[in-house]
Amino acid sequence: MGGAWNDGVAIGAVLSALLASAGLALVSRRATQLALLVQAVAGAVLAIEGLSLAGGREAELHVGSLLGVLSVDLRYDALSGLFLIALGLVAVSSSLFALGHHGAIRSRGDGFAYAAFLVSMAALFGSDTAFTFLLAWEAMALSSAALVFGPNPGPSTVRAGYIYLALTHLASAAIVVAFAMLAGSDGRLDFASMRAAAQTLEPAARDAAFLLLLLGFATKAGLVPVHVWLPRAHPQAPSHVSALMSGVMVTAGVFGVLRVIIGVLGPGPIWWALLLLALGGLSAILGALYALVERDLKRLLAFSTIENVGIIFLGLGVALIGGSAGLPVLAALGTGAALVHTLNHAAFKGLLFLVAGSIDGATGTRDLDRLGGLVRTMPWTSVLFGVGAVSLAGVPPFSGFAGEWLTFQGLLSAGAASALDPAARLAAMLAVGAIGLSAGLALAAVVKAVGSSLLALPRSTGAGAALEVGRLERGAAAFLAVATIAMGLFAVPVRDLAAAAATATATAATASVRPTDAAIVERLPAGLGGYEPLSLGVVLFLVIVATWAIARRRALPARRVPTWACGIAPTAAHEYTATSFDKPARLFFEPILRPIRSRNLEFEPGAPFPHRLTYRSHVDHLVESRIYVPVHRATIAFAQIARRLQQGTLQLYLAYTVVALVIILIVAR
Repeated sequence: MGGAWNDGVAIGAVLSALLASAGLALVSRRATQLALLVQAVAGAVLAIEGLSLAGGREAELHVGSLLGVLSVDLRYDALSGLFLIALGLVAVSSSLFALGHHGAIRSRGDGFAYAAFLVSMAALFGSDTAFTFLLAWEAMALSSAALVFGPNPGPSTVRAGYIYLALTHLASAAIVVAFAMLAGSDGRLDFASMRAAAQTLEPAARDAAFLLLLLGFATKAGLVPVHVWLPRAHPQAPSHVSALMSGVMVTAGVFGVLRVIIGVLGPGPIWWALLLLALGGLSAILGALYALVERDLKRLLAFSTIENVGIIFLGLGVALIGGSAGLPVLAALGTGAALVHTLNHAAFKGLLFLVAGSIDGATGTRDLDRLGGLVRTMPWTSVLFGVGAVSLAGVPPFSGFAGEWLTFQGLLSAGAASALDPAARLAAMLAVGAIGLSAGLALAAVVKAVGSSLLALPRSTGAGAALEVGRLERGAAAFLAVATIAMGLFAVPVRDLAAAAATATATAATASVRPTDAAIVERLPAGLGGYEPLSLGVVLFLVIVATWAIARRRALPARRVPTWACGIAPTAAHEYTATSFDKPARLFFEPILRPIRSRNLEFEPGAPFPHRLTYRSHVDHLVESRIYVPVHRATIAFAQIARRLQQGTLQLYLAYTVVALVIILIVAR
């Protein structure tokens, strides 16, 4: 990697090391192990650099140019720093996990694609030109798609991969058109020039650019209704890749909104914000609901990613409301909430996907109905699963709560702001209800996942024969578990770390920032609005210790007796399964979920009673069945018609040309 470095030596060295590790991965399996070590170290350096950048330092790196016109420039600031922290943390754990997990790297091509995936995300978060952004964006899409497909994909993997490629290229096409609109008459593609050109666009053109950019970024983030690729692609990838895709890659859409929509387009009409609130609220509710009724552990986590992305977009909606109304403090509060939850989500979702990979490797299944009893055979993995689960559920003082709490505060502040349009205030209050409902559904999904996988008796041979995973796998997940706990207990410093990026973004988002407004942004209230996670953590710890001490002091001698089950020895067949647990939710939300049930009774000859009952239940995904399936059918029908027109006859094609010419002449006349 050549070019000029301006205080970007460390990042340039990291990118060079990652590129070198891509070459190493192509040499041999042993070299791939060395490449993973290099990538783990590179992730640690990225996280440290991200902390420095979030503190106010900037770094620039000119990589070079293509054809003398298309410049590849990287500029890292406070906003980039926060995303580099997320990438670095998850990259360290994912690389170490792949090093210790048998079969994580399935081929040398996998090793190359994994390194390219890391490089593309690191470059994307520092993009300073439209060309660099698109180059990194496309490299990220192709490398992650290669990891989803793998060396020997089955039919379900191929289908998931093609759906992912189709939607991600739809997103890329929308972003390319939007960038072309923002390039201006001189055609300059750096974000500073595009920002100036955006201010000269007609309102209709700015609205069109906003919608195109939102389509592109929302697709990558997995926002409803362009989310259908996410629960398919993430479970198909190896778990260390799923951790990066769900914890970091989806946040590329969040980064795009902050860097391009807010940073380049600038403030817009209030309906921009209302659209983000609507999509965010819908994603939060549907993501949590589908997670609750999902049996596959990795698909459950993928749907919970949709829920958490929805919460992040609720924060972005608050930021756009503040920007549209010229309220920089509100804009900074919304941006800060989105950034804090983005960082926290990367840690606990990366942890959960790694744990899911460990469970899958130890038991041979991800079906929650076939798990159970793992707390006895995999105690360390169970503890790590519990840490990620309570964070996902938003239980204080763990990290998942802080971002939701800040988002809640931002929505309440928007709802109480008398300077806002009544429609915006109403939308903010409705979004408060959406985040509350999604939090309740997410908690139920977590209880189901933990209870059905860790507790009771094993419900399959694989679950019963499970053994604890190796130290390297546990250590990789434990690293993210410690980060999750630390970011929860020290949520105030994390929020302060995001304040610089939130302040700069809020200033760019606000329609007219007077000096007094800028000063208000600089004095953005510290803390978390009365929430003191460290104090709460200390109190909870003391309560637990005191309870344990009292129970031990007064404990009676333990007596072990058989479990009473009305004279029947309890077995796994007596347990609640995951499907049993979410049955009330499927009944209550039946108009949305539209469950499809099938029952089959099998009788032996001459027997009055059935000897086997088979019950299957499938949840219909509303967006897919009502939007994508009809569009797919219409596309196939159109393709069949077009196919009939292609007969391979020269005379027929000449006739088509004559008919088209006649139509043109008639219209032109």
